[in-house]
Amino acid sequence: MDLRELLALIIKSSREDWNLIAGETFHSQFGIEGPPPTLHAYSHHSVAVYIPNVSISMEWGITWRERYEAEWVKTFPDPHATGVYLDIFFNHALVDRVPFVSVDGGNIKLPLPNNDVDLKVEKGACDLIKIIDRMGLAPRPDHNAYEANLSRAGFTVVNKEWPKFMN
Repeated sequence: MDLRELLALIIKSSREDWNLIAGETFHSQFGIEGPPPTLHAYSHHSVAVYIPNVSISMEWGITWRERYEAEWVKTFPDPHATGVYLDIFFNHALVDRVPFVSVDGGNIKLPLPNNDVDLKVEKGACDLIKIIDRMGLAPRPDHNAYEANLSRAGFTVVNKEWPKFMN
């Protein structure tokens, strides 16, 4: 299985295909903050294991921007948004890192738009982030909350190649 096949498998999965485990994941990222310079460990707060193949997992919660500010974020009741990483693991090896934005005070997860002007987002990124957005919530097949949130943000979903890997 190559990386594109792995991502396609994840995107085609449903939230019911994943075992959600909340709490520290211990796949820490280290950084220095200061002054004075101090070493800190940052961990994801959630992990999900793919039930049909436990060698596949996703983790999210490490912040890349504490206060993500953009006009589209203000369309939600709580204007606080945070830039967060979704890390994808295969056999415990980190194979991809996808940035996304946690909006409405952390209640909604949306893909990172290509820029904050035209607000285009790739369908693949939407499908991936939708999986973790719905985890832990009761299924509501008649309710398209995620699509409504994309629309509320003013996003235009485009069918472009996603992801694009640098060679």
